[in-house]
Amino acid sequence: MNKTEEKGKNLYKPKDREGGFPSDMPYIQRRFFETIPGIFTWTLLLLPVIFALLRWEIALVVYISFLVAYWLFRTIKFAIGAYIGVRRMEEEKQIDWVGKIKELNSDKFSDLRYIYLCPVYGESLEILEPSFKAWSESDIGAKKIDVVVAMEEAKKDLQIENFNTLKQKYGNKFGSMRYYIHPAGIPGEIIGVKGANINYAARELVKDLEKEGKKISNYLVATCDSDLRPHPKYLSAITYRYLTSEKPFETFYASAVHSFNNNIWNVPPIIRTQSNMLTLVVLHYWVLSKDVKIPFTGERLHTKDTFSSYVVNLKTLKEIEFWDPEIPNDDTAFYWNSILRSKGEFRSEEVYVPTYNDAVENKTFIKSHVSFYKQQYRWGWGIINYPISLAILFQDRENFPVYRKVLLSKTMFEYLWFLTVVFVLTFGLNIMGWLNPAYQYTVFAYNLPRILSYIFSVIMLSNIVIVVSRRKITPIPKGWKWWRHILDFFETFLIAFNMITFSFIPYMQAITEMMFGRGKFKRNFYVTEKVRIEKE
Repeated sequence: MNKTEEKGKNLYKPKDREGGFPSDMPYIQRRFFETIPGIFTWTLLLLPVIFALLRWEIALVVYISFLVAYWLFRTIKFAIGAYIGVRRMEEEKQIDWVGKIKELNSDKFSDLRYIYLCPVYGESLEILEPSFKAWSESDIGAKKIDVVVAMEEAKKDLQIENFNTLKQKYGNKFGSMRYYIHPAGIPGEIIGVKGANINYAARELVKDLEKEGKKISNYLVATCDSDLRPHPKYLSAITYRYLTSEKPFETFYASAVHSFNNNIWNVPPIIRTQSNMLTLVVLHYWVLSKDVKIPFTGERLHTKDTFSSYVVNLKTLKEIEFWDPEIPNDDTAFYWNSILRSKGEFRSEEVYVPTYNDAVENKTFIKSHVSFYKQQYRWGWGIINYPISLAILFQDRENFPVYRKVLLSKTMFEYLWFLTVVFVLTFGLNIMGWLNPAYQYTVFAYNLPRILSYIFSVIMLSNIVIVVSRRKITPIPKGWKWWRHILDFFETFLIAFNMITFSFIPYMQAITEMMFGRGKFKRNFYVTEKVRIEKE
């Protein structure tokens, strides 16, 4: 019998969950919650069709006018948040975080250790070695870092060889280096998502540390993709936040500047534009929208979820049951799991010291775009966190305050709504004209497009702020010709194309599949290849 099974049960999953949902939840309730995101999103997408068929021209005009005003507000907020975030990044990169830690005279720091949890699949040393080098140069001291490589059984021969090579080069720099091999074929686990891999490694690590008599509350776990290269001050900045936090164990820590600088100038323009915009979106959320004030109570609910890489205490990780290997998401799922298990008390704290990651890249131009679509599709399945969270909020009628349920639900539905905004703005009036020819002869059909074009022209001016902010985070290559600077500016306009293609279609595909999935998740996902474009 496989050691991960006992009487047919998978021992490497949360004890109270089945397929992510509460284990005691009836099937019919689970299916109801799984359909909610799809029903809500498709209803919003079809509003122009509904209004056109019902001849509600004014209703559509009012709705689109509201969307334009909202888009203008979001654009201004985005530009301000990105600008402030860049200023904070420049300031924090200059701070002597190790010196500030010493000034605290905290006994906790001397006992504190770090776990670099690195999941791998088919990566070559070309990808892994720069990451290990960057972690070994952390100003906190590499001897305080214990490396844990989480391997998949299917690629264990390659990765054991890579591990031995890396250990020979960096073994004397880090505190320790070890690896765990995640067995293939564990019942119920999703394939192609790193959650099951790091979940297995973290659980095995805790067992080993406790057997060794180690106190797991002395460990901070840094989980990330294998290509992430931290700034030398990344861990020291997070350590300072951890040591000065009001609730260090109820908090996750992350960089607000999640850049893709490793290979950003090698990837195709569409992927580069999307990656750069994602960096600024994450940054502005940390600056202006990481929490919301709860009316009448003075409390703040932290709504900024985890994304890709973050740091959390190992004791906390154990208490929240690690990661769920039976759902197709591990990044944002960590936040939603933590916030639900803590009854809304879980918190987030950020640093503005950057991390450097890989944008999606494959061996050829076409393969890069195919890989990018598949990655976005996998990310789209991250929406499974919403029906799971709604199900738990619905079920918990005693311990979870009502106002927190309302605010968390608002966060979920606002994201789904925002996913539809660009589509409706782009095609809404045309759909009305196609399905309701009489609309073309109204005053709205003549004046509204002209007014909207003026407003969008003003919105486009924000590209100046966006380009300036982006270049502070991602410096341009040296020796650029003048015309390349002009192209770089106009590449920003590709974000509009992205928002109705790569940032829309794969997400709608995932949401729709979940809606009609009959309670069955997609089980096998594409593992994003971490390779470089082949040059002639």
